[in-house]
Amino acid sequence: MEHSRFDFYIHVDKKKDIAAYLFLAKIPNVYLIKDRINVIWAGYNTVEATLRSVKEIFATGRHYDYIHLMSGQDYPIKPAGFIHDFFAANNGKEFLQFEHFDDWASESYPRIRNYHLTNFRFPGRYRFQWLMNKFLPGRTPPLAIEFYGSSMFWAVTSNCLKHIIDIIDNNSRFRRFLQFSWGADEFIFQTLVMNSSFKANAVNNNLLFLDHEKGTLHPKILTYRNLDRLIHSDKLFARKFDLTKDAVVLDYIDRHLNGQSACSEHMHGRRSLAHNKPF
Repeated sequence: MEHSRFDFYIHVDKKKDIAAYLFLAKIPNVYLIKDRINVIWAGYNTVEATLRSVKEIFATGRHYDYIHLMSGQDYPIKPAGFIHDFFAANNGKEFLQFEHFDDWASESYPRIRNYHLTNFRFPGRYRFQWLMNKFLPGRTPPLAIEFYGSSMFWAVTSNCLKHIIDIIDNNSRFRRFLQFSWGADEFIFQTLVMNSSFKANAVNNNLLFLDHEKGTLHPKILTYRNLDRLIHSDKLFARKFDLTKDAVVLDYIDRHLNGQSACSEHMHGRRSLAHNKPF
C-alpha cells in the first residue's frame, strides 16, 4: 500500500531476531520500531508495545493526522489513494469499535474486577492468581470512568493518542491496575476515548472487515471464498489472512486494486503501525 503520504512503523516482537526483518527498513517510508517489547497475548505488554511505538513515532518530530494500528495479518482492500482521501474527508474523527461493558460480553467486568497474572511469567502463576481472587477483595478502578471494549484495532488522531498516553503515563495506580487486567488492549483505548472530549468525534467503526462468528474469540481466516464480500465491502482493511492457508486471495485483491502492490510477505505475522502523513 505505497503512498507518498503514508509511513509504516513496524514493531517486531522482541522474542524474534530483528536481523530477519532489517531488509524492511530499506523500503521507502518503512521504519522499524527500536524500543521493542516482548508481546504477551492478552497481557498488558500488548498495550505497552503500542504505547512505546507511538511515543517513538512522536519522537521523530513528524506530524501525523492519523495513526492506524494494524496487525501483520491485515491487508488493504481499497486503493491507497482512496484510503488517503477517506481520512482527509473525515479528518478529526476517531475510528474505533466500542461497546459499553454492560453490553459487550459476559467476561467484560471480570477482566477488570478479577486479578489476572497473564502478563507475568513465573511458575505457578495461575495457582497464585486463583488464590488472589479467592481471598482478596474484588478490584476497583482507581479512576471514576465507564469502561468500553471491542476490537483492539483503531485509526485515531495523534491528538487523541497524546491524551491517552498522558493519562496512562501520569497515573501510576491506573497503569498498575491495567497490568493486572486481562486483554487490556481490547478496552483501554475505547475507554479513555469515550471518557474524554474525543467522544464527540468517535465513530463506532474501526474500518476493518472481519468474518467473525458470534461467541467465538477469533475471526475466521479469510480465503478466496470471501473475495466477493471483500471487494464489495465499505471497509478499508480486512483481517485475518494467512499465507500458509490461502495466499491467492491477496493476489486477487491486488488485481482488484488496479495493480497496486502490497507486500504481504513483508507484513505477515507481525504487528505493525501504519500512519498517514499530514494532508
